Amino acid sequence: MARLFITFYVAIVGSLLGYVFTINALAQHMLYDFAVEDTRSTIRGYLEVLDRLHPYEGDQATLQAARRVAEANDQILERISPQQLDPAIRRALEQGQIMFQETDDGDDDIAYFRIESLNDIFSVRLNPDSRLGQAEELVSKISVIGVLTTLGLVLALMVFMLHRKLKHLERAALAFAEGDFSARAPENRSLRVAGLNHAFNCMAEQIESLIASHKRLTNAVAHELRTPIFRLRCQLELLDYDLSVQEHQKYSEGMEEDLTELDELVDELLSYARMQRNDIQLEMQAVLLDQWLLEQQSRLERSCHHCLTVTPARRPMPASIDGRLLLRALSNLIRNADNHAVSRIAIRLEELPPCFCLHVDDDGPGIPPADRERVFEPFERLDSARTRATGGHGLGLSIVREIMQQHGGHVEVSVSPLGGARVSLCLPAG
Repeated sequence: MARLFITFYVAIVGSLLGYVFTINALAQHMLYDFAVEDTRSTIRGYLEVLDRLHPYEGDQATLQAARRVAEANDQILERISPQQLDPAIRRALEQGQIMFQETDDGDDDIAYFRIESLNDIFSVRLNPDSRLGQAEELVSKISVIGVLTTLGLVLALMVFMLHRKLKHLERAALAFAEGDFSARAPENRSLRVAGLNHAFNCMAEQIESLIASHKRLTNAVAHELRTPIFRLRCQLELLDYDLSVQEHQKYSEGMEEDLTELDELVDELLSYARMQRNDIQLEMQAVLLDQWLLEQQSRLERSCHHCLTVTPARRPMPASIDGRLLLRALSNLIRNADNHAVSRIAIRLEELPPCFCLHVDDDGPGIPPADRERVFEPFERLDSARTRATGGHGLGLSIVREIMQQHGGHVEVSVSPLGGARVSLCLPAG
């Protein structure tokens, strides 16, 4: 992780340096013409004064005046031989122009001009030894170094704080990877990295819950398989004895029933696993839910031993459903209610915006409020009237919940007006 922050720090400092030098270069390029024109205007003004002074004071006084003006501006004035100049510059000076040329160090320009009254070419440049020039250079260097140092220290502090915060998150991630699924990143203000710690903790909680669920599922599957396998082994051993035809037929039929139970259990497990992986393609179709329910009534009655009544809605309810999966969810609820009802089961369709709800009611013992979420867990059975003796594998309600989640809806348990349990399938309206 240290390499990441070093790279991050170098990249930011490099970007700032590049920004400073770019701005400086652009400023010099944009302001150069203005500075040159200002210097040219100043020199022209001095030349006009010197030309007017020359007839009254002479060559020596005029030259001394030019030198005093240069010294007053912290500049060095020198007489230049025409042979030292580039021919192009020399011709421009003979025409009365003022020319500029960069110095070898590139810091300042040399200005060349001709004083007509003295009939000589002169150069003027900034005096590097002047106190003003040195002060300007020192202030410029201190400014740049100060800005860069301040930015560097601030960035170093920010990188250190960010590294410290991420170190805690890294420790939690490593502990989680090593099998400590209770490891969490600190979420206090001084140690959290924006919402990253909270996002990691949410992910960790989901993974921990999923792993715990898979462990429970694995243990439950092993327990569910053990009973029919034990019965099969016992009946198979009994077949080795000298049995009558009736007893042999009895054990054979028992083995067939156990094999059927195992086959149904495996089929339920595969269906549940496919739904959890979202491995089922929904075949959605627009239907009127009340009309669809009436069409399924006869099929639902055939799988029910108690009296089943269907109450449709008072008005059409358009919904988008996968009829095959929704029928399976409703059939699972009917079979579950049929196992625990005393005499009556009722299906009621009701509009509860923004949902359409299919209520399945029974007049059985009901489900305690503390257990209304637990019944949807795989292989979960209650210790009251809804026990193993009622049959099933404990996956029916789990599959119902997965089907409703596939439809963008939900399933909930409440108290039935008939006195037992109400399980409601809630679908998005429209």
